Amino acid sequence: MDPSIFPEEIWIKILLYCDVPDIIAIGNTCKYLRKASDTDYLKMKWLQLISKVHFRFPDIKCLQLLNISFKAMCYRLYMVITLGENVHFPKCRHCSGYTCQRNCVEGSSAKVVIEIGNKYTWVIAPHFELRRHFSMFGVPKYNNETYLEQTQNVPSSSARPKCDGKSLAKKFKLLKLSELATAKIPRPSGPFCVFCNSVKLYREKKRLITHQNDPAYYARPNPIYEKLINGYCTDTVEVLGIPNVDLVSPAEALLSDGTFPVLKTFVGHLFHQMRLTSTLRKPNAVLMFCEPLAMHPLLRKQLLHYLFQEVKVSRVCLVPKPLAACAMLDVETCVVVDSGALSTTVAVVIGGRVMPQRWRLLPVGGWHVAYHLKQAMHWYLKGCYHIPISYLDTLPIKERCRLSYNIKNEEKRVGQKTGECIKVRVRSYADNKQFLRVSLGSELYIAPEMMYINLGLPQVIKDVTSGLSEDILHDCLSHILLTGGNTHLSGFGLRLTKDLRELLPEHSKILEVRSCPGTHSWNVAMGSTYVPLAVHPDKTPPEYIEGNPFWLSREEYVLFGCESLEQYFVLLGPTLVYKEAESVSSTNMYPMNTSLVGIRFRIDIAKLCPLSTLYYHIIIDLSVLQLH
Repeated sequence: MDPSIFPEEIWIKILLYCDVPDIIAIGNTCKYLRKASDTDYLKMKWLQLISKVHFRFPDIKCLQLLNISFKAMCYRLYMVITLGENVHFPKCRHCSGYTCQRNCVEGSSAKVVIEIGNKYTWVIAPHFELRRHFSMFGVPKYNNETYLEQTQNVPSSSARPKCDGKSLAKKFKLLKLSELATAKIPRPSGPFCVFCNSVKLYREKKRLITHQNDPAYYARPNPIYEKLINGYCTDTVEVLGIPNVDLVSPAEALLSDGTFPVLKTFVGHLFHQMRLTSTLRKPNAVLMFCEPLAMHPLLRKQLLHYLFQEVKVSRVCLVPKPLAACAMLDVETCVVVDSGALSTTVAVVIGGRVMPQRWRLLPVGGWHVAYHLKQAMHWYLKGCYHIPISYLDTLPIKERCRLSYNIKNEEKRVGQKTGECIKVRVRSYADNKQFLRVSLGSELYIAPEMMYINLGLPQVIKDVTSGLSEDILHDCLSHILLTGGNTHLSGFGLRLTKDLRELLPEHSKILEVRSCPGTHSWNVAMGSTYVPLAVHPDKTPPEYIEGNPFWLSREEYVLFGCESLEQYFVLLGPTLVYKEAESVSSTNMYPMNTSLVGIRFRIDIAKLCPLSTLYYHIIIDLSVLQLH
């Protein structure tokens, strides 16, 4: 049937009785119906949807002036309302509205913070309740080919019998044999937390015992999960004795493309385990998500879709981790050194923004202190191979380690001091715990020294601050902020200050290294609570600027979606350049200095293709125009 036999008005009437996904599907059939589904008359469908909720949106005239697609808005609102469970959106108990104003949100205690680290994930629940969870969860593995081969060979009880005279007893026997054969390879449990779900952990151990001599049932490697396994995951698998389970790190998933299901499962587990979902749906609630600087752009967009459509949060703020430390100490221009368990980030913050080309990610952290400690112990302790590296990465051992101010003085004192006795756990199963008393001497400062040398922190700080103007360089070097659990190592700040003064003698008088107050492991999570709220006018979409916090409310998501993350166009200029011009090329991570004098235009275009997994980041720097 030719759809054009009906006028467009008739099709619009028909579309009003369809759900939004059906309208989109109809629009994909032909050009005529696509035109009908894209028309502004879909405002009637929009009015129909907003009558089901009481969120505050601009009126129809304002929306038409903004030139926003009603079909896209209808789709996002439909998904927020209907996707998943049937949700009743609560009112604010202060303003009695479903959409809160700025003062209501700022005065609210309904703030949730999530900071996913390499070792721990820190969660701040409402009323500043601090919680901790290991940054890993289990994905059972098994050989799909082996499972399918054996289950296909099982005779089906529903198959038509060859002989009509089969007795009921034979059928029952056949059914029983089928059940026994199917039970040979029990199905895996699906993704689960090995720390919170003891029932599934027991089930996977039982599945392993059944086929402990046949690793073909579970030894098939998964390339997606292989890149998400770190040292803590490997140690935990050995300690728990579950080689048939892949333990993956959601912190690694934040940095890769195609790993969003891992992040989604872990974040969903946190919401469920800590009962945060109902709080996040309140109109005055805020979810502060601390994002690493190397977070994949496509993952950021997928995370926002998940939070608004499935979790149905009311407001989200994506905070770059270095800005959280700045907010805690109320500093806008500085150098932030965030040294965690497996990596260290050095970032330059200018005017409350992380400069995109002035940060570095180093694959060295506190775990490497424990790694070098075990290497040093291996020379004289025969049983040290039984000690997982993670067992040496604990507070009682790290408190005795120190980063020496002068390694030569330590070598002179080594003969005067006796070793310290430390009780180290060797293995820990459900009913079996073993401990080993270890006497450590020079290892307590050699291991931190090896980590610090591999880190190369003073040179990295010099590299990321090179080329800055004198005023900004003065502010940065006089405010070097330390955060992260690895910076809690005794002597870390003093040693860094000493090495920086030797490397930058011309700035030795202004150098100052400061630490954030409290336990460094949760500085980022606690500091994000100090990030000020940003509220955009209803008629303008929120602008995403790389290195700044990105705020997005439920109403803004329905109106504008994640368009600012998909494509943004920033014109930084014209700017007068007298001594230095910053030129950025696609092959150079850091700005190059030039001495040209003129006017510089700089255009940053980031294009995210929504139909593929490819991410294009194009930086165009127009040539500097000479002034005559």
